[in-house]
Amino acid sequence: MIKFLRKLIFFPFRKVSRNARKTNWSPERNRKRVGKSLFFLAIALFTVFIFRFVWLITVNHVGDTNLKEMAKSNYQSTVPVQAKRGTIYDRTGTPIAVDSSTYTIYAVIDKTQVDSNGNPLYVKKEDFDKVATFLSSKLKIDRSLIEKQLNSKLKQVQFGAEGSNISLQQMQEIQKAAENEKIVGLGFTSNVSRSYPFGNFASQFIGIARPKDENGFQTLKGDMGLEKAFDNVLSGENGQETYQKDIYGRPIPGTTKVDKAVKNGQDVYTTLDAQLQRNLEGYMDKAATDTGAQQLSGTLVDAHTGEILATSQRPTYTATTINSAEKQKYFTWNSLLSQSAFEPGSTFKTFLMAGALDSGKVNLNETYQRKLQVYDTTINDWDVTENKSYTLPETVTYAQGFALSSNIGMSKIEMNMGDALWGSYLNKFKFGLKVRAGLDGENPGALPSSNAVSQIQSSFGQGVAVTPLQLIRGWTAIAGNGTMLEPHIVSKVVDTNTKTSLTSKAEVVGHPVSNEAASGVRDLMLTVNTDPVYGTSYSTAGDPEQDLAAGPLFMVNGEPAAVKTGTAQIAATTGGYMTGSQDYLYSAVVMYPAKNPDFIFYMNVKIPSEPWTLKYIARVANPLLTSAEAMKGDLAATSSTDSDIKAGKVTIENYKGKDSGDTADNLRRTVISPVIIGTGAKVTAQSIAEGEKVAANTRILLLTNDKDQVMPDMYDWSKKEVEQLANWFGIKVTYEGSGNKVLTQSIETSTNVKKGQTLTVKMGN
Repeated sequence: MIKFLRKLIFFPFRKVSRNARKTNWSPERNRKRVGKSLFFLAIALFTVFIFRFVWLITVNHVGDTNLKEMAKSNYQSTVPVQAKRGTIYDRTGTPIAVDSSTYTIYAVIDKTQVDSNGNPLYVKKEDFDKVATFLSSKLKIDRSLIEKQLNSKLKQVQFGAEGSNISLQQMQEIQKAAENEKIVGLGFTSNVSRSYPFGNFASQFIGIARPKDENGFQTLKGDMGLEKAFDNVLSGENGQETYQKDIYGRPIPGTTKVDKAVKNGQDVYTTLDAQLQRNLEGYMDKAATDTGAQQLSGTLVDAHTGEILATSQRPTYTATTINSAEKQKYFTWNSLLSQSAFEPGSTFKTFLMAGALDSGKVNLNETYQRKLQVYDTTINDWDVTENKSYTLPETVTYAQGFALSSNIGMSKIEMNMGDALWGSYLNKFKFGLKVRAGLDGENPGALPSSNAVSQIQSSFGQGVAVTPLQLIRGWTAIAGNGTMLEPHIVSKVVDTNTKTSLTSKAEVVGHPVSNEAASGVRDLMLTVNTDPVYGTSYSTAGDPEQDLAAGPLFMVNGEPAAVKTGTAQIAATTGGYMTGSQDYLYSAVVMYPAKNPDFIFYMNVKIPSEPWTLKYIARVANPLLTSAEAMKGDLAATSSTDSDIKAGKVTIENYKGKDSGDTADNLRRTVISPVIIGTGAKVTAQSIAEGEKVAANTRILLLTNDKDQVMPDMYDWSKKEVEQLANWFGIKVTYEGSGNKVLTQSIETSTNVKKGQTLTVKMGN
């Protein structure tokens, strides 16, 4: 193009020159000829320029450059607006996890960096030693690393992990100190971060959120625990804004246009109480030190609602120690509350006895001899001596057998019940099934294998695997007169974008045993703590540290609590069980008050290094339950919500074909109560249609592709929900009584149902 234009411009002059040589025209005539040529040249050039101009306007491109976008960028900018991650609170509105900023320190060593007066804005070589001393003292950075970085060929350097994650307060202190020492060339970059004000506070349960690069900037993403499980709820959606700018690139006031509104993450209010949680953390620290145990976990529950009020474990971590957490021996990232299953030992006897009392398969006053051989396996009690006798009487009643935690007694009861009946109670208590509280990576546990020895051993908590969360679900039925509640971890979810909230309520998930059976188990648990001969938590020495004289170890406000202790064998990695003198999982479940429990506390201690005593658990349970009982009125009150926050609704989606478990977890996170019908992996039908808007705590039935039709526990269901199940199963329903809720059902829970069967349901309130 350039070559063509050059020829075009000089063409008239070459033409004139040639003509002048060929002709004898006068200068005047030559000038006229040149003038005409220049005129036509101008017309040609103007035409070319007009064509090019029209072409650029029409196409808006020069090569790969979009001229329209380039021009727009000179006076207009479009920028993403980052959504704020929702805050995690305790039940009263005390922040547990909030957005914040951290800082990374850097040093400029580029000698071209000077101010307008030529003063250096970089670290001069003669100041390297001074800067190394400064950073080493302020941030504990290895001096050799500082010197290596300062002497590198880079223009700007950072100083590893110790030079990162600096708090705002620490950054300001360093800036002031550097100014006082006349150090130049140091600066800070801001990073999005998540702050956990309490430090050690249910760390594996709450989890952590970390910054990750997303669409050109950093976004916080849940990495573990509740932060990960509720990431979609907490994250929100980024927005976009466009504004005009001046010649210096500064936004012009009043020109900002919102292209896409930012949607901040929703706030999650947990069921935890900050005061009780802090108390538990302190008690757990002492228990970990005193016992020297490999692992400990403890959880406090509101018996009337199923809400988790406090939960903790050891070893643990904080946001500041997380990078070195794995250096702790026996450390696990798993939440011991829900992600690790174990054989529970004798605390499991509460469920065996509840089933036996409910089915009438035990006479508590009947005696038995403490000897039992099951095929090639000898069942022993804990007080067996080397000559196979016992330190306590060999003939006891079944009530005394429960108090002394007799494996033989529970085995005999299970044999009297039969494997099928005992198995039906395991199903009624929902063992082997996830709680689906909305947590991530929950362990389902495992029911005992079908062989006779495993069935019998499961009666005293061996050969069966559970999580504390599953145990707690079952114990709510023991504490609640047979009514079983789903453990809750969230009290409400608040959407500040729509100014709505979803508040959870107690959720009934079954009625495995009668009121009388549950009350009878609590009475037996009280004897565990008060019987001076057989009670495993009755201490003849007391506990001077708690100012307790001889008597019950578990005391709250001067009253004995209902207790069941446990000592479980631990499976060895090579097969069989570990054989060390203290290679056991020691535990206790405590209910207070014994007659009508307000609270349930469960704690286990795995392989202590110090000689074992139940006092270690009592020193955690007693003060924690005393504090909880004193706060009972405050705990029953719901957390305050701004007056402009209204009750929200949840829009039901189409769940057909989706994973049944994941669907249940996701629904739970939106404060909806899912009930999975069957054990199939996929949802085939749902009781509430897609698109319908429902209130929080609404129950939704999810039918799965199970090959068998298995009857669920319909206790507390509505007539409409019963009719929906009957329609799916093709069965007939007859009703007795009046009321809005199911009280009893003629087809037992967990039994197979055939089409055409008749189901009789008793209704009540």
